[in-house]
Amino acid sequence: MSLANKKGVDIGDHNGDIDLAAVKRAGYDFVMIKCGFGSDYASQDDHQFESNVRKAEKLGMPWGAWLYSYALNEDQARSELSHILRLIKGKKPTMPIALDVEDSDGYRARNGGWNFKNVTACTRIVIDGLRAAGYYPMLYTGFEEIENYISEDIWKNVDLWFPHWASKCGYTGNNLGIWQYGGEINIIESNSIPGVGVIDKDLCYKDYPTIIKNGGWNGWKKSDKVLDTDGYRYKDRELGVLALKEMLIQAKRLKITTQGMDENGVFGDGTQIAVNQVLKKGGYEQNGIAGEKFIKYLAKLINEKL
Repeated sequence: MSLANKKGVDIGDHNGDIDLAAVKRAGYDFVMIKCGFGSDYASQDDHQFESNVRKAEKLGMPWGAWLYSYALNEDQARSELSHILRLIKGKKPTMPIALDVEDSDGYRARNGGWNFKNVTACTRIVIDGLRAAGYYPMLYTGFEEIENYISEDIWKNVDLWFPHWASKCGYTGNNLGIWQYGGEINIIESNSIPGVGVIDKDLCYKDYPTIIKNGGWNGWKKSDKVLDTDGYRYKDRELGVLALKEMLIQAKRLKITTQGMDENGVFGDGTQIAVNQVLKKGGYEQNGIAGEKFIKYLAKLINEKL
C-alpha cells in the first residue's frame, strides 16, 4: 500500500499512553512520533517515545520521528542533532526524521535566538547532519518561518511537513511531503478520534516507506530481503484471507508465531502482526504482505514442525 494521499497522526507524550490500534482502526495509516525537545539531555527525551515506537511497529504502522527545536546558537543545534541521533540509533523508521522549527512558546524570541541568522544556521546544522548520518530529513515549519526566519536554500531543498489548519494546504511546492491539516482546530473533519481524544492529523503526499527503503535511508539497506511485494495485506476481505489465517492459526499452535486471531476472512491487525512475525523469523522485511512466496515459506515452517 502506497502512503501517498493517506492520512496519519503526529503524537508525543502530551497524548499520554495512546491507543495506536484505535488510531489505525479509525483509518489513519502512519504516525510521526515526538522523540524529544531541545539539547541532548535525557530529561528532555519524550518519555513515551520508545513505547510509541514499539506500538507502531507491532501494528505495522510506518513511523517517523520529530524533535522540537529550542536552539539559541550553533552549539545547541549540534546538541539537538546528537539528541535525535541518540534516540533513533538502531531503529529503522520508514518515515522521515523531522526538525520542528517554530517558536510557539516564545522561548527563542525571549532569549535572543529567534532571528533569521540564528534560525537559519541552527536549522542547517540539524538538517545537513541528519542527511550526512544517512537519515531522510524533514522540516516541520510554516509560512512565518519560511518567509522570515529560514534561508530559502534550506527549506526549498528538504521535504516540508507543513502545518496549515485549513480546508486545503496553502503551500503547494514540490517538496511538500506532509500537510498537518488539523489539531485543536480541524476544518476538514473531527479534531479527535474515539477512544483517543484530540489529536494532530496529517496527510502524506509521498510514499515514504518505498522512497526510504529503496534509497537506503534510516538504517535500511538496498539489499534488505523482501519476500513479496504483492499479495494479501491489511484490510483485504476474501476467502483467500481465511485460508491464510487458518495457516497462521496452525502456526501459532506450533509456536512459530505468538499472535492469535479470529477465524474469518478479514485481514486485520492480528493477521498483520502474525504475518510480520513470520517474515521476521526468516529475516525478511516486515512489510505485512502475504503473497505466493510467503505462503510457501509458511507452509515450509509448518511442515518442519509436524
